[in-house]
Amino acid sequence: MTPLPCAWRGLWRAALCLCLLCWQTLAPAAVLLDRAEGRGQPVGAQALHWVDTSGDADLAGAQAAHAAGRFEPMVPGTRSGQDEQVHWLRMEVEQARHHGDWVLALHTTAIDDVRFFGPFDARGQALAPPVLTGLVQAYATRPVANERPAMRLQLEQAGRYVVFMRLQSRSSQTLEVSAWDTVTYLQSRQHKRLFDGIVYGILFALLVYNLVLAYVFRHDSYGLYVLTCAAALFTLASFNGHVAHYLLGDWPWGQQRSNTLGSALWILFGALLCRGFLELPRRLLWANRLVWGVIAAAVMAALLALAGHTAWAQQMVEFCAAAGTLLAAWAAVRVWRQGFAPAAWYLCGQALLFLSVLVVVGVNWGIINAPFLLANGLQIGVVAEMLVFAYALSARVRLLRQRQTELRREADHLAEAVATDALTGLANRVGLSQRAEQLDADQQAHAVMLLDLDRFKPVNDTYGHEVGDRLLIEVARRLQSQMREGDLVARLGGDEFVVLLGGRQTPAQLAAMAQRLCEAVQQPLLHAGHLISVDASIGIARCPEHGRTLTELLRHADAAMYRAKQAHSGFAFYEPETASA
Repeated sequence: MTPLPCAWRGLWRAALCLCLLCWQTLAPAAVLLDRAEGRGQPVGAQALHWVDTSGDADLAGAQAAHAAGRFEPMVPGTRSGQDEQVHWLRMEVEQARHHGDWVLALHTTAIDDVRFFGPFDARGQALAPPVLTGLVQAYATRPVANERPAMRLQLEQAGRYVVFMRLQSRSSQTLEVSAWDTVTYLQSRQHKRLFDGIVYGILFALLVYNLVLAYVFRHDSYGLYVLTCAAALFTLASFNGHVAHYLLGDWPWGQQRSNTLGSALWILFGALLCRGFLELPRRLLWANRLVWGVIAAAVMAALLALAGHTAWAQQMVEFCAAAGTLLAAWAAVRVWRQGFAPAAWYLCGQALLFLSVLVVVGVNWGIINAPFLLANGLQIGVVAEMLVFAYALSARVRLLRQRQTELRREADHLAEAVATDALTGLANRVGLSQRAEQLDADQQAHAVMLLDLDRFKPVNDTYGHEVGDRLLIEVARRLQSQMREGDLVARLGGDEFVVLLGGRQTPAQLAAMAQRLCEAVQQPLLHAGHLISVDASIGIARCPEHGRTLTELLRHADAAMYRAKQAHSGFAFYEPETASA
């Protein structure tokens, strides 16, 4: 072989050095664990990533894949996808001191199958047995009793170590990892649990308070709010891993489905609340139909989640959440512009939740530097939304009760108008019947006086109907002035009046009352310098002596009144013997 010229050999060596330098620059460096004593150190940039499309590789297969160069530097923000592929992570960690205790923690609680291997020392010897955990296992398999899958590294010597992680999920989850000092990590989780407990307490208090209101007012909106709040509480507890920790720790089947099922139920009840709160069936028929579509999709997502089709359920939940939020906001704007003021509060609640989601996304993308908001932003948004919704619901119920009060007043006014004589303001035949029915229902003794004006027709013929009406109004006033509380004066029409007296009355008391009524009617009315006077003939019938129904009493009182008119006696009691004769 002809040796290369010196110039070419120099270029070749320079190119080789450049390649080695680039490889060292691009190759992930070891994770320096001593830097993980603070708030947690992201280690995704130092990890190698390999997707096992077959899903058959074990630890030996992953080590062989790394030796074959199949592992590549991990891209920040890598997600597991929704295809159930197996993802392997390989990281080198370096400890500069003796006796270190560290945690490599995933950022999600919802990966189905998690397997930790290592750490391996420089000779390739495993210093700890493999850990099999994730949602497919009981909660007791989690290292350091943590909601998030975490790998504990207890290293007795300084040096470099290698760890492998095998991750598989049926839903799309982030694969980010951070390194912590174990004590610091456990303290941070305690602080997180405290904050979560405050959030849960607020939501639970809202739930109980509105449950009481739902029982008191029996209003559908309160019940839907309670269901929405309960679903939101369950969803947040699932996302935080507390459902798996405290409720479903020994039930992996439920752990795998709780996240997506809770989200689907939250969307379902939230859509029903939107439909009822904004009164869409009455105000926006097209929006009501679209909301029913969101409800149907949420039900389908819940069924898919229960059937174990988590990937499909998650996609449908994400679509329903996006479409439902936009639809609810648009419908709230339209209803608000129609003059329904509580819709503005509903829109404000939606905006707060949407803003919190934007903040979480911004932190996740690195636009905003706020780790606290990344971990808790969604919870803050949910609490703010539910608080505003609670106020909006109370405003809506107040408005509805105000409307009901107005309708009741209007109905009472109409009922009173139906039962009132338009000319005199006394009760008419309907009002008289209603009062008689009350007395019959209470089984009270009562008496009926039927009063007819004598010489009223000449007044109309001489002075005109206007004066006749004025006379009838004055007679009604005088009759009313003689009544006790509970008695009723009614005008049947023309110049016929009825007095309904409650309580048991002796004949002497009824006679004295009839005499006072006759004297009151006989008082002359001054009109245009003329004194106009009429007399009254009164027939009296008592219940139960002379009949039990109003019809019977009026018929018998009419017979007695006819006899008083013939005898010019002013009043007369009903006498069955005389009537039959």
